[in-house]
Amino acid sequence: MSGKLKCVTVVCVLAGLLIVLSGTARGNWFETFDNNKFDLPTWKFLIYPDLTKTFTAQIKDDPNGSDYLALTETSSVKIGGSAFGAGFGSEEAFTDVRIGVVVNVLGDASHNYYGIAGRTNYFIDDGSATGAPGFIATQTYVMHVNWEYGPANLRIDVEKIINMQNIMRNEESLGLDIAVPGLAHARSYYAELDILGSDPTYITGSLYEFKGGPLVAKTATMVDTKGNDPWEEEGAGDAPFLKGISGIFGQNEKEQPAGYYVTFDEVFSVSDGPAAVNSSPADGAKDVPIDATLSWIEAAFATGRDVWLGKPGAMEKVASPAGKTYTPGNLELGQTYQWRIDQIGSAGAVAGRTWTFTTADYLIVDNFESYADDAGLRTAWLDNISDPGVEYVFLAADGNKTMRLEFQNQYEPYFTEATRTFVSPQNWTAQSVETISLSFVGEHQNAEHLMYMRLEDTSGRSFKVEHPLTYACQSDSWRQWTIALGLFADGGVDLTSVKKITIGVGDGTASGQAEGDRDHIYIDQIVLNPAGTQ
Repeated sequence: MSGKLKCVTVVCVLAGLLIVLSGTARGNWFETFDNNKFDLPTWKFLIYPDLTKTFTAQIKDDPNGSDYLALTETSSVKIGGSAFGAGFGSEEAFTDVRIGVVVNVLGDASHNYYGIAGRTNYFIDDGSATGAPGFIATQTYVMHVNWEYGPANLRIDVEKIINMQNIMRNEESLGLDIAVPGLAHARSYYAELDILGSDPTYITGSLYEFKGGPLVAKTATMVDTKGNDPWEEEGAGDAPFLKGISGIFGQNEKEQPAGYYVTFDEVFSVSDGPAAVNSSPADGAKDVPIDATLSWIEAAFATGRDVWLGKPGAMEKVASPAGKTYTPGNLELGQTYQWRIDQIGSAGAVAGRTWTFTTADYLIVDNFESYADDAGLRTAWLDNISDPGVEYVFLAADGNKTMRLEFQNQYEPYFTEATRTFVSPQNWTAQSVETISLSFVGEHQNAEHLMYMRLEDTSGRSFKVEHPLTYACQSDSWRQWTIALGLFADGGVDLTSVKKITIGVGDGTASGQAEGDRDHIYIDQIVLNPAGTQ
């Protein structure tokens, strides 16, 4: 359960010592410590190293009536005091699990870590494996509530531990180790560790003002796969942990100050608790299409789900889909939405975390990101040149995907077009859009070519709008061309039933290009814009 320090070294793990945990993969246990006694008779307290015998696990009286558990080590690791002291309420093994506990952050810098552990497997070393007797966690996921440098520097993190060693890298840069906002941390908090899934496994740590109260801080979700993950050290046990027991622990691996003193209250481990994860759109996503499909990953206990969605402060239950996706239909442009998934199980509904996303303030006609290769693009965008085996439309990928339109307008018909025919007619009067725009870039070596856009409706009525500058295609920088949709409507196109869009270059007369020469432009982000945008 090592944090930043790695002073406990396990030379080997003796297979014969490994405890094979029994029990079901579904279950719950709770502990309040009320009335100065354990609710569970199955509590087990284990330490490493177990030398000085100065570790204690004791229920303390609270003058307010809520008794709590204190894990105390009074000896320094320098003289053999325990670096870790753990408590497990039950030997019951969990797969998907939520472990919650009230922690009390005290107002001094005593180098303490509070810890929550899930999917833990362990053995008791007699000293032959590590050189000292005691408890060895062979596999576990943990959450630290770390006040190693006092309450002014409170942090939370999630880690993967093998043989008491933290095998993490890049924790902070990936959001798996974060500072808790604010300064007034010498108080109680409610901490929560969620673990769900097999491959991948999803691990999330959260800190709340109190159980059921406002969220204070949350780590990114650690995704553990069978491969070597970005946060995981090379060759350090890549496989996810699938099952194990749940517990709490205190930790101090430093020589001074001596030992640790950590207090816990209202500890529980439940299989019907982990919140849905891996939301799509991702939490905080911008420029989400208004017709986006929402999706998520659920815990194993869920037999149903309720989708809550709405503007900030106005979420409401909108659906109870049969699967793990939901398409709300057209949302508003440029609007922030909140949503969550409440999973339904045998114990009722378990409220999920609230996510947010913001829709794009435009409608995408084509941004070319959906095409895999030239062939896929040419299926959608057809050129007008009939030469067999000669292509003029290409997919370009330099970061964003774009359409490269090449042209040889020194030859008949002296213009080159790429046309997309929509599978279903498009209504371009919805969402109060007023303009259509596209981004383009050419190069100064191009000849001058007239650039234009043409729309055609399902009745075959079409209208062409020309760019006012014939040298626009010579721009070496990306430019935006915005056209009022009213121009097409005035030209007779039914904007409620648009069937085709064409991007063309050339005016029907020879361009003056040299024999065999090809000019080109790139096209990207063809979008519809509401009133007031450029």
